[in-house]
Amino acid sequence: MVKKEEEVKEEQEEQTIQKQIEQEEYKSECLEKSFQERELDDKFEEIQRESMEDIDEVNLQAKKKIQNSRNKLKRTIQQMKLKSQSKTQNLASKLKQIRNKMSKEIMLANKNGNIETCRKGKHSADLKESYCNENFVEDWTRNSDCKGDDFCYICCETEFGAMYVTQRDNCYKMCDKVINKPIDAPVVTVSEVKKSLNTLVVPAVSDDSGKWVWAPKEKTAENI
Repeated sequence: MVKKEEEVKEEQEEQTIQKQIEQEEYKSECLEKSFQERELDDKFEEIQRESMEDIDEVNLQAKKKIQNSRNKLKRTIQQMKLKSQSKTQNLASKLKQIRNKMSKEIMLANKNGNIETCRKGKHSADLKESYCNENFVEDWTRNSDCKGDDFCYICCETEFGAMYVTQRDNCYKMCDKVINKPIDAPVVTVSEVKKSLNTLVVPAVSDDSGKWVWAPKEKTAENI
């Protein structure tokens, strides 16, 4: 439906521009005819008024006036054409901007990225820096906010478009530490615990990195 609406919209805009061009061309033709008719009428009256004067002088002056009028008319028509051309180009440029904006919005809405990008970026200044510079090249304010404390949430909005609301909400929860899924967590089996001598080594979660690390605990296998 979005594609069909875009096609209809593009067709309507193109028809509108074409009609405007035809109207401007028609106005230009009418104006030129009007100037020509008026020019002939004025010249005819001028000849009648000066009929008693020297015919050669009258003709010479008449030719000069006609030429000046023609030159003026040409300049007027040229200005009209340039104005019409500029207007058409502006409309075409505006149409292109609208299309590009819609294409970008559709692309962003359909983006289904990776939550791990946001998770890892929370704990890595280098990843955060490169991610923000890559995704917010033209928006300095957004680039600066991305590198701050709100990185994780901005990353979620960037990674998951409007078509993936559930995934974006899950990403938000991860930023709120509601979801704290370990990254590459090692698996500890019962047999491995029983094989320990007197000191049991169990996994513990590091608050700084969010990853599972091995840390010794002063517990015996028998107490377990």
